[in-house]
Amino acid sequence: MKKLRLLLVTALALIALTGCNNTEYSIDGEFTAYETSIYNNAPQVTMVTVTIENGEIVGYYIDARQGLRTQTQGADTSDDTTDDRYSFTWKEMTKKELGEDYGMDNYGGAVAEWHIQAGRIEAYWLVNGVESATVDVDNRIDNISGVSIKDEGFSRLAHEAVELAKAGKFQTILCTADDLYSATMTVSKRGKVTELVIDVLQGSPVGATFVWRTQTKQELGFEYGMKGVGAAYTYTNDNWASTSSKSSLEWHEQVGLISDYVLENGWEDNLQDISGRGGSLDGTTLIDELAGVTVSSSNYYNLLKELYSLPAEGEIN
Repeated sequence: MKKLRLLLVTALALIALTGCNNTEYSIDGEFTAYETSIYNNAPQVTMVTVTIENGEIVGYYIDARQGLRTQTQGADTSDDTTDDRYSFTWKEMTKKELGEDYGMDNYGGAVAEWHIQAGRIEAYWLVNGVESATVDVDNRIDNISGVSIKDEGFSRLAHEAVELAKAGKFQTILCTADDLYSATMTVSKRGKVTELVIDVLQGSPVGATFVWRTQTKQELGFEYGMKGVGAAYTYTNDNWASTSSKSSLEWHEQVGLISDYVLENGWEDNLQDISGRGGSLDGTTLIDELAGVTVSSSNYYNLLKELYSLPAEGEIN
């Protein structure tokens, strides 16, 4: 009888243990889905992040960063020429970071400022699921109290973020000039990084009109056109010097050197550019495997530092 009880207790413990490990989310951390668009003739990116703790969804976070168009030359500036020119840049802060300064209350009598409405959507999702919000004929969310903003892809991006969490796929972005830098990392259930990709989507304005390129640099591959065209550099005497030859590596091959190095050696927070290019662990000694990275590389290391901070502590081995 005692042996039978012991077997029963053991079986129940195994069932409980199996139940605890039976989760769709094998890696804890923050998973972000994003989408680029154009707003007021300037770049925009919308992001939704889902946070996983102990295999469960514990929060959502909606945000967006918008850009600005500035006329730098022409009739509306002090320059008396009629050769109109424009520049496009990102705002320093996102909508959430701007908070009350975003100014929605000042236009159209909004029920609440944007960041407050976004917070209400996040809370509703957490209780009711990401597919719970409904919209009216104008695409305005109509079933969450105190929310009247349009669903600008929020629900779809939330669903994508959840799917990324299930796949263990982390993403981060960096907005600079009129470009969007991104880095993606896939982590297995055992905590091993199996894929690491750096990419850039560039803006391609036409005069006063902002346009995104239809393909990223990775998607363009050899068609990007750096190999055999761009300048080649060598690192000597603590400095990079251009040579008479042309670049022997295409852009995707150069950032691939960074990805391959990190996959092989793991990430270290002190990995950095050296005088703007290449890669170094101390800022002065060039890593041989990264000597072929002659494009400006500082943004790529900033991206990777942020990317590797997204998994919960101890999730990556």
